[in-house]
Amino acid sequence: MPFIERQFRSLYFAMLVNFVLFGITLTIIGATLPEIIRSFNWSDIAIGFVISAGAAGYFISTFVSGILLKRLEPKLIVVIGLAIQAVGLLFFGSQPVVILNLLLILLIGFGQGGTEVIVNFSVIRMESGGQSRLMNLMHAAFAVGAIIGPFTAGRIMAAGASWQIMYRMMALMSILMAGTVSLLPFSRLRLEDEEHGDEPKLVELLKHPLLILSFLILFLYVGTELGTSAWLAEYYVRILGASSSTGAYMISIFWIGLLIGRLGVSVYGGRRQAELTFILASTCTVSLLFAVLMRDPWLAGVGFFFTGLGFSAIYPLIIAIIGEYFKRGQGAAIGFVATGGGIGSFSFPFIMAAISERFDLRRGFFFYIGLDLIMVLLTCAVIWQTRKLSKESRGG
Repeated sequence: MPFIERQFRSLYFAMLVNFVLFGITLTIIGATLPEIIRSFNWSDIAIGFVISAGAAGYFISTFVSGILLKRLEPKLIVVIGLAIQAVGLLFFGSQPVVILNLLLILLIGFGQGGTEVIVNFSVIRMESGGQSRLMNLMHAAFAVGAIIGPFTAGRIMAAGASWQIMYRMMALMSILMAGTVSLLPFSRLRLEDEEHGDEPKLVELLKHPLLILSFLILFLYVGTELGTSAWLAEYYVRILGASSSTGAYMISIFWIGLLIGRLGVSVYGGRRQAELTFILASTCTVSLLFAVLMRDPWLAGVGFFFTGLGFSAIYPLIIAIIGEYFKRGQGAAIGFVATGGGIGSFSFPFIMAAISERFDLRRGFFFYIGLDLIMVLLTCAVIWQTRKLSKESRGG
């Protein structure tokens, strides 16, 4: 790829593989959810707690990793995270005890958070100013993993094998990835040259309107994207009467939409990321509404595919915007907005589980549609903020 500098290519491609693994580990919970519920006889509330535990580990890790970037090497943060993730994957589902599995998925989420922050931070250093090609391509790799994971889990379950096998396989892959990352040339990112002058104080940084808006967008985006992915298989089983394997395959369809969208946006060389974010947010909102209104599984599948297409590049575009407008305090800024996503993925499973338990799962998806509509309004505010900051920069 000519738009990746030669000195960064080995580092970038290894990170692509790590993000594929990230995508697999993040979506296999949703793919195996129907079998987990029926194997362990867990309630929706118990499932909500378990899913939220992974998100809790994730958002704690993203915030801590962003702060630690000035004190620890990025390589060390990722390797430790992958090792912790491997432990969680190795033992998850070995016993039906809710609290044990909650703690194990907390470890998985903690490892994922370290990968999220360090990879985003590193890719920003490789990217040409104001663009988001490498970032979108990196997150396309995540979508590849998110397709592979549910599809493989579906094949395993369709063959009558234990769903736990998927987790053991990913534990082994995490260990191998940790070994690979330990050999990567992170020093080529020239971390010491990032800026001149004093670092902004954390409190001052967190008061910036664009950073707050970006935090809120990722709070809603990650919560609804991963919430849709996590509950989609069970939605097909419980509401549309499909099999567990069909439900798992539909998660892959959802993520195929994300992959196509991210690959499409990765060829975009312009600098109007905020406007593109608005278009995508509007697309996912309308498409999810269509999907939930459809009673036919295939028509609903079309809606979920386009929902994925709309969700596709919102996260990498927001991260690219942060990289462009926060040259100073970049690590802390990335960690903060990524934490917004983690809090969203932590909070919404509780609400979704409560709605499902009290009413039905379909109403829970209408809750997600409402959140997506709020996200559309926030992207309008981001457009206004970026135009204001660009004008001030030119005036200065």
